[in-house]
Amino acid sequence: MQDFVARYGLLAVFLGTAVEGDLPLVLGGVCAHLGLLSPLGTVIAGALGGFAGDATWFAVGRRSAEALRRSAVYRRVGPVVERLAARLGPKQILVARPVYGTRVASMLFWGTQRLPPARFATFDLPAATLWAVLLVSLGYFSSYSVEGLLGRVRHVEEWVAGAAVAAIVVGIALRAVRRRFAAAPR
Repeated sequence: MQDFVARYGLLAVFLGTAVEGDLPLVLGGVCAHLGLLSPLGTVIAGALGGFAGDATWFAVGRRSAEALRRSAVYRRVGPVVERLAARLGPKQILVARPVYGTRVASMLFWGTQRLPPARFATFDLPAATLWAVLLVSLGYFSSYSVEGLLGRVRHVEEWVAGAAVAAIVVGIALRAVRRRFAAAPR
């Protein structure tokens, strides 16, 4: 497993961050703390993955602006993004990550607004980098807690396995007792 993480870990961080966003960065930080990945490499892979995912949504917004504006999702999330965009302009891209649920909508929105790609990158690449640094650091510095949690999970798994075996034994015993009472003469 360690060889797999060491060989493909940074690619997994890149792809995971491009698709999902936050969790691969935290897990990458844990792997970096365990010595399986380079901390700097993890931050770089995460920042580039986050930027690649955002750029993809931005490009979809540019290509499908009219259809997106008519969608139910855009009508639901669009007003929040539009209010932030009205206040902050393209700087809103900087706060899209910490405001839960607005990152993808923000990238689509700025694509529909025909923001020039270079200007988009000017805001999104630093935001993706800062977010990667924060979440990789969170994973890195909380990995002791994760190790402790995994130890507790293993302990709980042993109790659950024991309880499952006990439940099966009790179930078999009850079934045998029911059969005996059902077969007994009345």
